[in-house]
Amino acid sequence: MKKKRILSKKDNIREGMDFVEATLTEKKISKKEKARTMLAAEEILSGLVNNAGEETYIDIEVSGILGNVSFNFKSKGCEFDIDSITDSLLFPVERSDDEEANSIIRNLVNKVVGDRISIRHDKGLNKISLNVRRSSYAALVYTLIGLGLGILVGIILKQALPVDVSGAISDNVFSPVYTLFMNALKLIVGPLVFCSVASSIADFGDLKELGRIALKIVGMYLITSIIAFFVGLGTYSLFQIGDPSLKSMVSNAAASTIAAGGSAQFSIKDTIIGIIPNNIISPFLESNLLQIIFMAVVMGITAAAISKRMPGLKNGLLTLNNAFSLITSKLMLLMPVVVFCAMAKMMISMDLSNLGSVLVWVPVDYFGALLMICVYMILLLILARLNPFKFLKKFNKAMITAFTLSSSNATLPTSAKQCEELGVSSKVYSFSLPLGATINMDGTVVVLTITSLFMAKIFGLDINGGMLLSLFIAIIVLSIGSPGVPNGALVGFTLLLPQIGIPAEAVSIIMGVYPLVSMLQTAVNVTGDATVTTIVAKNEKLLDVGKYNS
Repeated sequence: MKKKRILSKKDNIREGMDFVEATLTEKKISKKEKARTMLAAEEILSGLVNNAGEETYIDIEVSGILGNVSFNFKSKGCEFDIDSITDSLLFPVERSDDEEANSIIRNLVNKVVGDRISIRHDKGLNKISLNVRRSSYAALVYTLIGLGLGILVGIILKQALPVDVSGAISDNVFSPVYTLFMNALKLIVGPLVFCSVASSIADFGDLKELGRIALKIVGMYLITSIIAFFVGLGTYSLFQIGDPSLKSMVSNAAASTIAAGGSAQFSIKDTIIGIIPNNIISPFLESNLLQIIFMAVVMGITAAAISKRMPGLKNGLLTLNNAFSLITSKLMLLMPVVVFCAMAKMMISMDLSNLGSVLVWVPVDYFGALLMICVYMILLLILARLNPFKFLKKFNKAMITAFTLSSSNATLPTSAKQCEELGVSSKVYSFSLPLGATINMDGTVVVLTITSLFMAKIFGLDINGGMLLSLFIAIIVLSIGSPGVPNGALVGFTLLLPQIGIPAEAVSIIMGVYPLVSMLQTAVNVTGDATVTTIVAKNEKLLDVGKYNS
């Protein structure tokens, strides 16, 4: 860790600046970021000197691992904040031009500083942290470490301790942490989606442009779902898995899942009818994203229509969106811990004997899911002429999050953040991602297709052309209007299998290992949403190609 100590005199500020500049050069910080950091560092050092009160020292330390870079300043003195630094730069207001100049200065300071500076005053010491570079790579590494440790700890606890003890640890330690996090996400996702979609639509000056973009997004979602069916069909044709002896594994273990599917509705007609809620509270209570999106669209169009006469609504939506986004970003800092708890919990509860019995089904599903991701990359290359490796490099954090949480809705905040990193305009991703999390389930389509044919072979059924067409229609409809119940995709199997003459109880064959497949299935769903979003953004010239390629 590099350190520098200077005497708190104005004449020594230059010495501190030279240290900062030399460090930025050594860390290979870009010229633009270097200029911003130098401006911010100069104001921090000036503020520390002005608030020292007596001759003392200013300590400067450089910290950061895995690509992160931060400067930490520490010095004795009275308390101060960023506003006091800004105020010292302002002109005395003697005429209207002075106020305009001050407004420009405030905007400049805000642009330079942003949310990169944090100030604490503790026992007479001012402690200031200046973040220069935040690496998403670091967050990904921490998440992967949490994932690996969770699997390892879960297996060790399951094998080394009695079932009751390991179960108690899971129920009283890992499950509460995971549940608290998921509850917090459910709490924030509804308002976040509403404000994000509404503020995005309010920003559209031309509502015809919005309609054109929405049509392209929905059309692309339908196309990728159809492709996903044929990917699943092709994958099964390669491996032809399905052992008739597995019929003996059919049990009543699926009773609760079948019961959940008994009242579930999954037709496109029911999905369309359910878009309009009968009150404004239940969509948020039930996390019904389609209904939330509908209300957000109405609110966004209204805000856009009256923005010239009454800009307060549009500005209010933007403020709320920024507030919920900040809360979400802070919440996501807990992701490595949650990933650890989720994986440990899953390994303790998983029936490893079932894993051996249907082991062949899991890698085939993984092959199909990974093949679908390859299809997305080809679509990016052909339709948008974008480098797919750049996409994977910037979006992998969202894929890991989806893989761990097995929830498209819970991954929405991370997906939005990574789309921002890709250079996609918020006008596109704030609308397309919540919609995709609801109606675009390509990973689910792949798994449903493979599993249906897998079950058909187990039960000795010959899937002919007519039955295959019926299966295709049912799977596409089911992926669009997936039941809004826990383990909705698993419930979908109980609704789909009887249509090809297989008892719903057959889902008990795969229930024990389905969580393993669900993880990659969700990662494919999320990746498909982001791929379509990026392609449409590029087509509409709402993609910052320079940022995408950076």
